[in-house]
Amino acid sequence: MRLVRRYVVLSIIVAGLFLITKLLTSGHITGSPQSQAIRRDAIADKPPTRVFLWAVPRSVSTTFLISLSQSPDVQAWFEPYLFASKMEQFRLSGESIPLQWSLKITLASLSITNGYNIRDISFTWVKQQLENYNGDKNVIVKDMVKGIAGKFNHIPNGYAHTFLIRHPLRVFVSYKQKHNTEGSVNKGLKLTEYSSDWIPSGYFFKEMYDLVHHIQDDLKLKVIIIDSDELLDNPEEMIKAYCKETGLTYRDAMLNWKPNNDIWWKWMLPKETSLKWWWRSVYYGNNPTHKTSFSQSGFGEKMDLPDDVDDDVMELAQTSMKYYNELYQQRLRVNSLSDSK
Repeated sequence: MRLVRRYVVLSIIVAGLFLITKLLTSGHITGSPQSQAIRRDAIADKPPTRVFLWAVPRSVSTTFLISLSQSPDVQAWFEPYLFASKMEQFRLSGESIPLQWSLKITLASLSITNGYNIRDISFTWVKQQLENYNGDKNVIVKDMVKGIAGKFNHIPNGYAHTFLIRHPLRVFVSYKQKHNTEGSVNKGLKLTEYSSDWIPSGYFFKEMYDLVHHIQDDLKLKVIIIDSDELLDNPEEMIKAYCKETGLTYRDAMLNWKPNNDIWWKWMLPKETSLKWWWRSVYYGNNPTHKTSFSQSGFGEKMDLPDDVDDDVMELAQTSMKYYNELYQQRLRVNSLSDSK
């Protein structure tokens, strides 16, 4: 009990510092996007664009969302279905949310006005929120294909669907590097030993393949596929082409931006996550969850394919190549880019 009381006191202090900082800097906590919709310039007569950006891990999807969020007429959502799937696991298992996490959720709900309480989220809730959005902003929903796998009936109507792919070797080399760190539950494990909470049975690429075909074959909708390596090779042309295809407004600010600019305050994501990212950015000087994406001022360079890789990385990459190759053939192309695999 003494430890709990200390944590509560510390949480109150953090909340006070947080609120004072936000009041002094002003502008990060601005209310819900529904109540703060802005008048869109130059395209006021055009109905808002609604776009999903579905991704596999380690495909620069967070950097891409940061880029698109540089436009003031964009309301971005960050991985709502992935959060919904996490909460569904708790509900189905009957487990209680750990006390430390529960306290953080309560603290965040009291101190932050933008975003939502993660306890409220479910697949049904996400679909309803996205379908019922009536603001003036264009909506971009960035999510991982793992989050919607097996839940296609919860995909909202009225959205275009775009996909971000990356060569499987680059994905799994990067994924293992990220999670083979101190404090990770996966440290020292082979990728083939990760639980399904971390790597689904289709190794992400089968899940994306199935989602693409559901959109095309069942919903009869067009898909737009971007290869992240080609995005890194020529971000200006690829983003211009992406905006043209989706109806978003291209802006030069999508190529270069101020690093560590707390862009997530403009996103729709759980309040507890916003608070956690803010605290980590204060404590570490950056957001270690997405350190590269939030610390850079634009798109970086693509990773070279390694000459030697671990057997577990190669196994997942080889299994995924057939799905990647088919998706790659459907990718959005620009004239200046040749085959970059």
